Amino acid sequence: MRFWLAGALALAAHAAPAWAAPITLDEAIAAAETHAPSLAMARAEADAADKRADAARAAGGPTATLTGSIGWGRLDPGGYFGLTATDVTPRAAQVGIEQPLFAGGRISGARMTARAGAEAAEAGVLQRRTTLRADVAQAFGGVLATQAGLQSASGLVKAVAVAANQAKLRFKAGEVPSTDVQQAEARLAEAEAVLANATGHNDAARARFRRLTGLSPDSLAALPGSPPLPATLDEAIGEAETRSPAIAQAVAGLAAARGQARMAKAEGLPQLAAYAEASSVRDQFFPGYRGDLASAGVRGRWNFFASGRIRAEGQAADATVHAAEARLADARGSVREMVIAAFANVRSTGLAAEAAVRQKRASEAALASVKQEVRVGLKPTLALLDAERDAAQSAMQAANADAQRIATAWGLRALLGRE
Repeated sequence: MRFWLAGALALAAHAAPAWAAPITLDEAIAAAETHAPSLAMARAEADAADKRADAARAAGGPTATLTGSIGWGRLDPGGYFGLTATDVTPRAAQVGIEQPLFAGGRISGARMTARAGAEAAEAGVLQRRTTLRADVAQAFGGVLATQAGLQSASGLVKAVAVAANQAKLRFKAGEVPSTDVQQAEARLAEAEAVLANATGHNDAARARFRRLTGLSPDSLAALPGSPPLPATLDEAIGEAETRSPAIAQAVAGLAAARGQARMAKAEGLPQLAAYAEASSVRDQFFPGYRGDLASAGVRGRWNFFASGRIRAEGQAADATVHAAEARLADARGSVREMVIAAFANVRSTGLAAEAAVRQKRASEAALASVKQEVRVGLKPTLALLDAERDAAQSAMQAANADAQRIATAWGLRALLGRE
């Protein structure tokens, strides 16, 4: 009894993967977001940019410093003031607090630059995530399409092989000419080439899916319907202008350039800060020496001449701002163009998928009719071979069209910044 139970458990464990539910597209996307190193890198970069923004914000607050020193030695004043050589322990300590009052734009420029960097990094995370989802949708559909192509190609080889054998038998019986046999053999070689090509495409599609998701594509669910999308082209363009990661990064780049320009020009302006300091010194100049000091006030610094360096750096920063403005305009134009093309592709691939399904059904019905007609001698073997090829091609086209439908839909969502 115990051996029977152990065998049953082992059999159940071996068969468990076959009972598992097929992987859905949503599950594949979730696995990819957990698995993708590029998305993890983008998130880490965004965290670092957030911390840099925090540091820039803190630069306008007060800072407190504490310095000190202690030593051991022997001091010999040479009889000055009647002092003789003696061992001393010179030590000093100083504590200070400083609060910037005016920095000419250095602090505000640094804050603007750091904040823009954080916004650009967040847009980069969104872009990476939406692009990854589109890539997974394309890879998911690609596996299903190549699997369907492989199945159709395998079926075509078997069907053409049967037709070729029948043609040979009928030729031997004197029912058909040798041309039928030669045509069947040629179509069989063609079908075998199609099968080899389909095998290669399927292997590549499986490898890409596994790389993106970390999952094995042995059991995938059918493709779902297209995800929600804008109803009109105007809505798609408006949403892209508001949410597109590419545009958001260009906007952040312009803000960062303006912050850098403010910092560059601030180099020629004075700086003011309020301070308070206290210090204590012992045994510094002669044995028993002590000195304590406490002070508060305003400290300033003005670099009013730098041989043209500050002016040149300001002009360079202004040119960088103009370049960033041009990049933003280019990004908006490029995104608009891509959205228009993607929106049209979504419509066309949807219609193509519907047409491909109708073509597949018609080809299958035609194949069934041709089989009957060839069987009773109303049509030659070549007609059956053509019908078999047409049916296989239409099945492949239907699978590819459905994969294109889902890929273009998710591609448009990536352009819009939809998650």
